[in-house]
Amino acid sequence: MTGTPDASGPGDLDRRLLAVYLNDHLAGAVAGAERMRRTADVLARTPVGPGIDRVATEVAAEREELRALLGSLGVTQALPKQVATWLGERVARLKAGGGMVRSSPITALLEVEILRSAVMGKRGLWQTLTELAPSLGIDAVRCRELWEQTDRQVTTLDQVHAYVRGRALRRSDGREAPV
Repeated sequence: MTGTPDASGPGDLDRRLLAVYLNDHLAGAVAGAERMRRTADVLARTPVGPGIDRVATEVAAEREELRALLGSLGVTQALPKQVATWLGERVARLKAGGGMVRSSPITALLEVEILRSAVMGKRGLWQTLTELAPSLGIDAVRCRELWEQTDRQVTTLDQVHAYVRGRALRRSDGREAPV
């Protein structure tokens, strides 16, 4: 034993667990892509706007690629899970009084931190699929490309975070927040 995991043979994979895993990531991608787009729109007129816009576009495309992958593997999409995650993301934006959370520097900071965490989770998906690609009969090179794209997204989100955190916790002088 070398200490590094070998790719499992096709018979070694629990298809039910694989389906749950992929559907969990797809549900996260449904909510995450929308949240990423909304954050990109909020930051559109800032120096980091083009970068986060690119990430939002890539994340939405990856969501669709993941949907297609489930189809090619014969995995049924768990639509109730996607709807529940989408609704949960909406509810998370509600204030206790029932209104939508207003955009503020703190909101932007927390949003970017949540998105960065989600993208790191997505990185794990592409790592796992890269390793399992031979067993699943999927394109390992494409999985690796998506892993590398995710690494670039994390770098971009680190830059967005630096920009937002540099403004979020500063005292306001009565002017509009600079985020």
